Amino acid sequence: MQFEQFIGGRYIDLERLTDDHITGLASIALDERIWKNLPYNITNNWSFGIFIKKLQEKNLKEQQLTYVIRNKANQVICGSTGFLNIDAVNQQLEIGPTWLSPIVWGTKVNIESKYLLLAQCFERQNIMRVEFKTREANHRSQKAIEKIGGIKEGLLRCHRKNDDGTFRNTIVYSIIQPEWPLTKTLLEGLINK
Repeated sequence: MQFEQFIGGRYIDLERLTDDHITGLASIALDERIWKNLPYNITNNWSFGIFIKKLQEKNLKEQQLTYVIRNKANQVICGSTGFLNIDAVNQQLEIGPTWLSPIVWGTKVNIESKYLLLAQCFERQNIMRVEFKTREANHRSQKAIEKIGGIKEGLLRCHRKNDDGTFRNTIVYSIIQPEWPLTKTLLEGLINK
């Protein structure tokens, strides 16, 4: 699958992660609220550096694809999202990991980033199934996924090991190709609201 280097939206742009983005991401990454419900233990520049290095390694191996989210109004980087668990044979992938500066929580940034990624999947890549996964305890993320049309499929118990060695339960959501026209209309309505 060949994904775009740049995806332009109305309020945000998605840019493939490069070394040039690291300083902008680092400027927002040390807000502990971002990582509270994510499996990463980002507490300082050192741990953030390790996190970014792992992302870059996975991107180079084509195990995932990371986009930086840039606010069009002020050109400030406000987070990151992308694709992982890309399975071309079965025409499926997962959107994530997504993390955003708390400054943009509750705005159109997350909605539009998901809209742009889903449009890439369903309209350009012939993807059949897009998954979203979140911690069972991350109710804010669950509400955000449901708001964009994600269908809750179930709970995976002790599914992933967190950076601190504990295990998390994971809730799985999906959107499938036949649902895209209605989901697209929903997302466009939320973006244009």
